[in-house]
Amino acid sequence: MKKNVFLILFILLALIITGSILIKKNSSYTKENAKVGFPAPDFELKDINGKKWKLEDLKGKIVILNFWASWCNDCKEEKKSIQAYLSKNGTPDDLVFITVLYKDNPSSVAEMIKKDGYTFPVLIDDGVVSSIYGIKGVPETFLIDKKGVLRHKILGPVQWDNPHIVPHLRQVLM
Repeated sequence: MKKNVFLILFILLALIITGSILIKKNSSYTKENAKVGFPAPDFELKDINGKKWKLEDLKGKIVILNFWASWCNDCKEEKKSIQAYLSKNGTPDDLVFITVLYKDNPSSVAEMIKKDGYTFPVLIDDGVVSSIYGIKGVPETFLIDKKGVLRHKILGPVQWDNPHIVPHLRQVLM
């Protein structure tokens, strides 16, 4: 009887250990996924209007991937500068601003976006994408080149309507 109990406990322990190893091994959603110099982790999210966005579909464009929240004052100022850049320059063919909500209420953000007249996409994250990219706070921005390689990570707000920022990024990210 003691042999059977020992054998059952041993098998259960082996299954638990094997299962946890397989889960860790097969999990593609870890903080280490987003690394400068490597392909940016792909994702698919819907924006506040219900349109699906897949990072893979944006290859051939410079992608400015910006994580933000409506409760963040620096983020609010940064969104104004993104819109000011887009209003002045239009939507360039080779560059796209993608913003991703971080721990925020999409319905209240949708009202704010509409009220403020923002034209850039605002994607809704359930926490998975921000985890993949290792977001610790906002704003955080990732610069992805035309080949889909993550080139830079910026912590804190950027004044995107500064006339020198985007031309410099194009030179760096080409």
